[in-house]
Amino acid sequence: MRMHLESHIKPLMEQFPALGSVLEKAGIGCTSCTLGTCRIQDILEIHDLDTAQIQTLLQEMGEVIYQGAPFQIPPITRKPAAPKATFCPPIQRMVVEHTFILRVIALLPRLIHALRQDFESALPLAIRTLEFVRTYADRYHHAKEEDILFRFFEQGSDILGVMLQDHQDGRAHISAVAAALAARQIEDVEAHLLAYGELLKSHIQREDTILYPWMDRTLTDREVGHLFSQCSAVERDFGTVPAMQERIVTDLELALPGVS
Repeated sequence: MRMHLESHIKPLMEQFPALGSVLEKAGIGCTSCTLGTCRIQDILEIHDLDTAQIQTLLQEMGEVIYQGAPFQIPPITRKPAAPKATFCPPIQRMVVEHTFILRVIALLPRLIHALRQDFESALPLAIRTLEFVRTYADRYHHAKEEDILFRFFEQGSDILGVMLQDHQDGRAHISAVAAALAARQIEDVEAHLLAYGELLKSHIQREDTILYPWMDRTLTDREVGHLFSQCSAVERDFGTVPAMQERIVTDLELALPGVS
């Protein structure tokens, strides 16, 4: 199996489809990843598997790849990660920001319903939603990730490539929503809002449970200090804007009651 540690998972899964089930069983969602370009050794590290978990996963993958032929599991030793109650402060703040983004995503079906019931009356709510996404989720939150947090790690790495592609795809969906609103094309509005919501839910779930934990345990104390300083500078530059955008979330929730 040693030679496969450098293999990219997507072509390997295409060659051996049963690998998808093996990874899913281990709680690794490569089958649903939009790119799936990570190497096997990256997957082992990013998902913080301990020695026993690595041995089990490689054994089961080897049984699929070698189909009964003998193979050896390379000796990979890793200590279990110490349990942590929370992330370092700047990453923990990003997790909190995710909660506001997810609250808006949860409102998207209600917004679509309101637009279908009375487009002109609901249009201001749609515009406020786009304002939140563009200002808070993208210019504020995603910019902190792209311009600060991600730069502490190897540029061009596969996992960062997946996250950055999600950001680009999200921006494309929001641009399409804005164009569809201007053209009063409700079908396109609905399609792109729902696609954006599904993309961001998956993206945030991977960040909160996979990417951020990996980054948090990899950063040195010195790097955490630099991260905190740079993120604090961004927050000072934005001033009261993030707090105002977070209040918009509550306003939208009040204006878009649940659909019975």
